[in-house]
Amino acid sequence: MRLLFIGDVFGRPGRTIVRRLLPQLKQELQPAVVVANTENATHGTGMTRSAFEELRAAGVDIFTGGNHTLGKPEILELMQEYSQVLCPGNVSPVIRRHGSVIWQTPDGPLAVINAMGQYCMNGVDNPFRYVEEVLHDPQIEAVCARIVDFHAEATAEKAAMLSFLDGRVSAVLGTHTHVPTADARVTALGTAFITDVGMTGVRSSIIGLDPEVVMRRFQTGIMYAPRVAEGDATLMAVVVDIDASTGSSTSIALLQRDR
Repeated sequence: MRLLFIGDVFGRPGRTIVRRLLPQLKQELQPAVVVANTENATHGTGMTRSAFEELRAAGVDIFTGGNHTLGKPEILELMQEYSQVLCPGNVSPVIRRHGSVIWQTPDGPLAVINAMGQYCMNGVDNPFRYVEEVLHDPQIEAVCARIVDFHAEATAEKAAMLSFLDGRVSAVLGTHTHVPTADARVTALGTAFITDVGMTGVRSSIIGLDPEVVMRRFQTGIMYAPRVAEGDATLMAVVVDIDASTGSSTSIALLQRDR
């Protein structure tokens, strides 16, 4: 089973490059499933219905989230209508059941779990207890291939999640910081890991935002309204190969495309 996991899709430039490149990437890589973190898909905060439809039409199967997922109220309706629209389940008891999904692929079922770290995040339940709770769900226990989108700030917390889940899930994929890391690997127990997949958006930005506005905020301390950067975007993702019969990953590779 081949998984294509796209890092945080940021604003219109991120959606545009997904729409432009994903069809050819699917033809080239033949993934069984495409997952994308879309918490920043609309104006950098949340995802509207139109953005969801745009990305789904481009070929995204499962939509994971993070601390900005609830930035657009209509996301609650989308989560009710589409099981593949996720939000970290440890954010609020109200959306706890929307933190995971079992998706049927041509190569068998895949369970996707979405959790958020506690460091620098407000009002978040313990992610380790939450993931443990999900893994004990009988339906998810029955699925061999299981991945976790761990949306977290601290590299140490992401490394701790790997240690906690090593050999128990197929992959722990870090999101949130928008900067791809150079530590993609598969552990001896068969769990693929990367601290952060990176961002699908304008690379010559400050984590997706217009540098001029962000610099004014840093220089003055005044919280000017953020603005999505314009320009050429880069698609950042990882490709993970999983043995669907055992759930062990055999490879993980960082992928970056701008054309």
